[in-house]
Amino acid sequence: MSLKLKNTEKYLKEYTKNIREKLIKETDREDRTRSYKHGNITSPITASGELSESYKLQTSRKTEIVNYNIIGNKYGEAVDEGTRSSTPTVSKLINWLISKNKTLKDSKQRTVNLSDVKKVRRIAFAIQKSLSVKGIQKTGFITNLVEQEFKQLNDIYKPVVKDIEVDIDNILLKAGYKKTGKETYVIETQIKQ
Repeated sequence: MSLKLKNTEKYLKEYTKNIREKLIKETDREDRTRSYKHGNITSPITASGELSESYKLQTSRKTEIVNYNIIGNKYGEAVDEGTRSSTPTVSKLINWLISKNKTLKDSKQRTVNLSDVKKVRRIAFAIQKSLSVKGIQKTGFITNLVEQEFKQLNDIYKPVVKDIEVDIDNILLKAGYKKTGKETYVIETQIKQ
């Protein structure tokens, strides 16, 4: 006999789904500002939408234990925690530059035509070099969300209590009590002298 945790499992699954939805919103938020030496950038963390689309709810069960996890592109973790060094491919950086920018300026603040492949490639190489030396700046967008949502787990006792109420007979029997009537349980004890 095992304790039936149907209400607790439902609560945890909904909790994880809720975090996933909020994580997508955080990733796509248009008003996120990050500060750099050269100035501030206000834009979503994701340019292509691939990061938001990568967030999936993963459920696994080992005997009576159910795990609910959110998985996604490793890039999201790097942006959340920051890195000392990063080496994305030039082609990914070119795609990022084109999708992230409406106007692009070179180091001399001249506007670069995004269809000028040579110039965009040179800028991508410069960014790649900078990322390999400086890494990615920490944003904390995942960490902050999880810390904020962790408070919701304070209410987990409610579904646990429901599960106990529903399965009290099983709990008492498993604890060694014997049912002697409709709602009466006794446990036999021995006094050692």
